[in-house]
Amino acid sequence: MSTPAQWAELVTTALLGTDRRPMDVADPPVAVLHAAARHRVLDRLAPSTAEEAEPGGGQPAPAQDRPEAPAAADRLLTDLLRAPDPTLISCWLLACADHARTVAAIRWTPLARLAARTTGYDRSALGASLGPRGRWFLRQNPEWRKLAEDAVPPVDAGPAPHEPAPTRLLAEEVLADPERLLAHPQPWEPELVSAAYAVLGGEGQVPPPRGFATRLGVALPVALYPSIAQAGEYYLLAPDASPAQRRTVRDRFVALELAAYARAAIDHAFGDADGAEDDSAETTGFTRAEIPHV
Repeated sequence: MSTPAQWAELVTTALLGTDRRPMDVADPPVAVLHAAARHRVLDRLAPSTAEEAEPGGGQPAPAQDRPEAPAAADRLLTDLLRAPDPTLISCWLLACADHARTVAAIRWTPLARLAARTTGYDRSALGASLGPRGRWFLRQNPEWRKLAEDAVPPVDAGPAPHEPAPTRLLAEEVLADPERLLAHPQPWEPELVSAAYAVLGGEGQVPPPRGFATRLGVALPVALYPSIAQAGEYYLLAPDASPAQRRTVRDRFVALELAAYARAAIDHAFGDADGAEDDSAETTGFTRAEIPHV
């Protein structure tokens, strides 16, 4: 009784409670239903021809090729997932991949759900940090198929071709289009960072794009972290600023500080280049800056 029609007839018979299929048990309908349920489970577990044709379908999960992220980094990711921001989570994923670590399996589902909704998350970094087993996990869900395709780590193409030196970026250009700073290679000259702060302070030719403060904070060198509070205080105390302008400026510098601190905390949690981590460390190793209230 292995064909779908035969099993369907048995299940129907059991549900009707008839004697069309007498069995040497106390309650034939219940026995038939239990047998059908076991058959269904085995049928789902056994890979079909169609499943074997799918990427990863019917194949056993591969082993991870790298250890999991240290406990301190995992705690940071847990905190970031409570109020997920694509920029900060992508920063964590990039750091995880750069340190040759993988995401704990318990985080795979929430990360996949977030990344499947929007391309704001770095899918390549997600794939690299999930590792072989995590990428296999993505391929098991049809709703994540496109995400799984985008999460395949790029093949190492060898040394990058020589590129001409970038043209010098001017502070006036940052004031006109602050996104140009994020696209400009580091190290950034001090006047460029100052121009970015001025944009957050309301002196730019146009308001900064949504999320610019967070992306600037992630990209800002850690050595410049103390300058955030100094710049924020300068623009918040401007005598000609209205209360509404002060609130807007403060919100931007708070977002900048939060992102910069999170970036430093992520780097600290993953440890130094030699791979020595301090799982008890919860801070970045420097004093937290405070943006003045308005």
